[in-house]
Amino acid sequence: MMAMRTFLADERGTATIEFVLLVPIILTIFFASFESSFYMIRSVMLERSVDIVVRDIRLGNLDNIDHSDLKELFCETSALVANIADCVDAMAVWMQPINTATFAMVAPPRYCVDRDEDIILEPTPGEFAYGSDNDIMLLRICLKEEPMFPTTIIGAGLMEGGEDDGSYAIVVTSVFVNEPG
Repeated sequence: MMAMRTFLADERGTATIEFVLLVPIILTIFFASFESSFYMIRSVMLERSVDIVVRDIRLGNLDNIDHSDLKELFCETSALVANIADCVDAMAVWMQPINTATFAMVAPPRYCVDRDEDIILEPTPGEFAYGSDNDIMLLRICLKEEPMFPTTIIGAGLMEGGEDDGSYAIVVTSVFVNEPG
């Protein structure tokens, strides 16, 4: 009985219990906040890149550019892209004029690259067209990214609501009017 009392009265190792209980919670919050902030940075940088390139499209400075060059421009102007080839392979670009008589949107709700299939270099004419002067254009870009910490709450949530290949989609939509030439 006396040995049990001395064991229970001993205070050595009490800081270890606090450490073991609190550090995983603090690290989870840290990694989740880092993941969510990095997702937001990626999203904002892609939107900034789209705004820069769309301005040139709208003003007619990029008349003779094809689909793959346009994807490269989006990746080059984005500040967080480390490898442009990987960015181009993970990006889908859809651009079409909007019919002003009906304003019918023919764009799918989500259009992304399937990494398991072969990469299609050029889209069909129904998926990508520059339009003419004074056309209202709808541009949709989908970039697939992988979470930095897929085991955190935010990373797992992004993957769960995202794609089947462990990535999530960052979708940017822009509507603009082609300026008259």
